[in-house]
Amino acid sequence: MGTDWEKLAGEKGEVVPSGRFDRLFRVGKLGASIGAGTALRKVGSVFGFGSGKKDEGGEDRVLVEQAEKVAKVLGEMKGAAMKVGQMLSADPDLLPPEFTSRLTTLQASAPPMTFRMVKDVLEEAYGQPLEAVFSEFTPEPIGSASIGQVHRGRLKTGEAVAVKVQYPGIDKTLKSDLDNLASVMAMSRVVIEKAKIQAYLQEIGRAILDESDYMTEAGNLNRFVEILSKRPGVSAPRPFDAWTRRNVLVMELIVGTKLDVALDAFVDDPDRKNAILERFVETYSWLLHEQHVLHADPHPGNFLLTPDGDMVMLDFGCIKECDERFSDGVLDIMDACWQGDDRRAAGLYRELGFGRGSQGDELFNPERMRQYHEIGLEPFLRDETFEFANWDMRRRLQRFIMEWPTFIKMTPPADGLLVFRVLGGIKGLLTKSGGQLNVHRMAVETARRRGRLTGEPLRSALLTH
Repeated sequence: MGTDWEKLAGEKGEVVPSGRFDRLFRVGKLGASIGAGTALRKVGSVFGFGSGKKDEGGEDRVLVEQAEKVAKVLGEMKGAAMKVGQMLSADPDLLPPEFTSRLTTLQASAPPMTFRMVKDVLEEAYGQPLEAVFSEFTPEPIGSASIGQVHRGRLKTGEAVAVKVQYPGIDKTLKSDLDNLASVMAMSRVVIEKAKIQAYLQEIGRAILDESDYMTEAGNLNRFVEILSKRPGVSAPRPFDAWTRRNVLVMELIVGTKLDVALDAFVDDPDRKNAILERFVETYSWLLHEQHVLHADPHPGNFLLTPDGDMVMLDFGCIKECDERFSDGVLDIMDACWQGDDRRAAGLYRELGFGRGSQGDELFNPERMRQYHEIGLEPFLRDETFEFANWDMRRRLQRFIMEWPTFIKMTPPADGLLVFRVLGGIKGLLTKSGGQLNVHRMAVETARRRGRLTGEPLRSALLTH
């Protein structure tokens, strides 16, 4: 039976590069190529030839070529490098649309490893032939991502399962990628002080290295199966602990459609689409503010919508234990905005650990912070349905930083990094899907339940432009 599986698989797939210098070389070569393309694009825009021109679809040809190179290299490298690409693609305001659309492919799939490698990993993990554990095993992966790839199978006991197999040696590439990231971040000290950079690296490193231990992920799954049982219409797959190893995760197979694909199918049924998005946002708000733990990788590839309409959360390699003081502090900032108390809002940022430790009052200027809130918190400031597709936050924020460059030093505390990653992913999904939600009302009710609402929101605190 194993031979039949190998014949079906052939030798499709790729070998994941390992070693710090090999991976650093690939990133450096990619950076040089992108830099040259950017220079060509600027020259072309001046002299009117080639670069900077739009194709038939209205996309910049040079940006398309650059984006395709980036997606290809990050997909081949996998590991922490690919994870960064996934994170960047989650929020359309972070990158030009040419990049976002190409990097989005990293959310759902990446070049898979060969079936021979998969078989070797499984048989080494179990100490027995593949056929002794599985009565069925699909050689072609049903999904592949930064740390491992997923295959469909059936245990000898009859259960249909999803089998996540880690790329061989990926734990070593994670360490090398983190070392490379440390080198790059060291150059950011002009903006972020050394102590905060080290705290960032600790937080990022912990999250990424936790993802490489599937025993930890199985424990997270068991925990979230219990947590999400309290919320109708939201669930997580049950792991099979007996067949899970450090580099192999076996879990219940749940059939469904990727969330972003399902949402796109509801173009003629906006009410249904918005109801699903509302459930998504309310679940994350409940996890952050009332359960104080987050599924910290919210790109659409990690969510399914079942035929019955249930939402299934996948990939629990990265979760974030949330400090109750921080999550309540976020609500306190919202409340200060709703009450029109700009001075209190600015002071709360300082209390929560934003900004450089040596920065004085200039960074926490109440009037400047109010201007930022009118850009970054716009959906939460009006009691009305907000159309996320029309939220031009990126361009407005760029103008704001040009007018007040000191704001770039308003770096979040290390404990808030993954929380902001989650918020960026949620914003990205709402923007890409064209969600129309009253998130102001959701936030007010959450603040009320948590006892953080000091009064009803004042009209003077609402946007006027």
